[in-house]
Amino acid sequence: MVTERKTIIASVVFRGSFWLDGVATTTLESNERNSNLKLSNFIKNSKQFSQLHAVVISQRLHLGTISIHDLARRVKLPVIATPERHERLCRGDRGAAKFVLRIGGEQVSASAARVDRAHAERLYGIGCSPNRKVPEAIRVADLLVEELARTL
Repeated sequence: MVTERKTIIASVVFRGSFWLDGVATTTLESNERNSNLKLSNFIKNSKQFSQLHAVVISQRLHLGTISIHDLARRVKLPVIATPERHERLCRGDRGAAKFVLRIGGEQVSASAARVDRAHAERLYGIGCSPNRKVPEAIRVADLLVEELARTL
């Protein structure tokens, strides 16, 4: 979520779609040149980093300077950008692949790096509650960011 000049980043770590294991927040300057470096350091320095299997970026992240290909390279994990606004995230991101994933019988478009379509589908689907197309961690992170933006 973007406030005046800063973007609030919420990291929510779930085991599957049922167990909340950790939450962390940070901010990025909207025009920050080293957004990928700061974001990758934020991820790598989290208490749960050793437990992560992938990074899933919310559709609500409005930073045009983020490269999911570069972020995946820096954290050495697959990175998946969720539907709708992922096009904005991946503009000019040559290393990002675009996939149509089948989640709960429905099709979801996503962009990903460091992962093939089948693995992206499996990682993305594990995080989704039944009858949902968005992973629980993303849903909770979006709620957290909305509340932080409202109160700051």
